[in-house]
Order: sequence, then C-alpha cells, then structure tokens
Amino acid sequence: MAINVTKFMVTNDLQSMELDITAEPGHTITSIALWDENTYNNPDPEVLLDLTSLLEGTTNTESLVIGQVDLSGTIYMGDLTGIYFMRISASNGDAIIVATINLTQWYIVTARLIANVDLSCLNCNANFQNALLLDLYLEAIKSALTIGRFKDAIQHLSKLKITAGTGDCSECDTLEPLISTAGNIVSVGVIDCTITTP
Repeated sequence: MAINVTKFMVTNDLQSMELDITAEPGHTITSIALWDENTYNNPDPEVLLDLTSLLEGTTNTESLVIGQVDLSGTIYMGDLTGIYFMRISASNGDAIIVATINLTQWYIVTARLIANVDLSCLNCNANFQNALLLDLYLEAIKSALTIGRFKDAIQHLSKLKITAGTGDCSECDTLEPLISTAGNIVSVGVIDCTITTP
C-alpha cells in the first residue's frame, strides 16, 4: 500500500489546506514538508517548510488542517493562491510528493470574460478568445498535475498569473450579464466553486 493520500486540497477560502494520509499498517508518517510553485524542490530550510510538528505519529493515519497559524512567519503566508507540493515520508522508508491547487480564482476570471462576450462578433471579441485561452491553461494545469508533470503545471500557472485582481468566489454572484447587439444574454452560473478530478 505504501503511502496513500486520500485528501490534499486548498480550501475554497484560500486560507488553509486539508490533508488525509495513511501509511502501511504498523508504520507512521514521519515527516511532511511544503513547497509552492516558486520554491518547488528547493532543499533550503528557508523555503522548504517543515510541518512535521503537526503530525501525531501514534497511528498509521493522519488527518490535518494546515491553517494560517501554521504558516505564520513563512513565505507561504496570505491567500493560498498557488500550486502547493508536499513531500511525505513514512517510517518504512516510503516517500511521495503530492500537489494541489485551488482554481476558483481562475474560474472567476473566466466567468467575468464569458459574461462579457458579445455574441454578435465572436471572431473580433477579445473576451471570447481570452476565455478560451484561460480554459486551455486551466485544463493543462489539471492534466499536468494528474500525471505528475509538476514543472509543466508550474509553467502553465505562470502564464495564468498575467491576470490580476481575481477576487473571491462571492463575486461570481454579482456578474452583470451583457446584452449583445445580437440580442442574446450571456450569463454564467457557478456551482460550489469546487474542482474535482476523476
């Protein structure tokens, strides 16, 4: 069985991470450490955040919520808007690296773009083209993380970071639909603001 991570996610408020891990029976999780997309695979203790002190170490399962208090005084403070990588080691010598990202902030940008698409002129509409490009990068990040191509995911995220001021999910509810010159109304609904992959 080795190490099994059943949950590693950034919460929708971008303030904490949730982690559920199981090691082989008779073994414990001995260490966990965190990087983001800017520090991935850097062994420098200034950037590799050791969170081993959060482990109970009494059984082969651990369930953690890593909040702002656990990240205080580090480069990881503030909203958790990037890709986060966790190195997990067990007492039997097994070790894995897992990754997570909350894409809600990018879906908000896509929603804003789509809400302002003028259907009367799709081939001259920058919002339409930008929404398609943004969606392409979002899918590329998800695919890269799914197959463990972490450096590709980091590169795709760097392309998305050209957008700014993405706000929080509550802004999805206040998007004004645009009435195009073609008379069509474009509106966007957001359900749960949660991404799940198979």
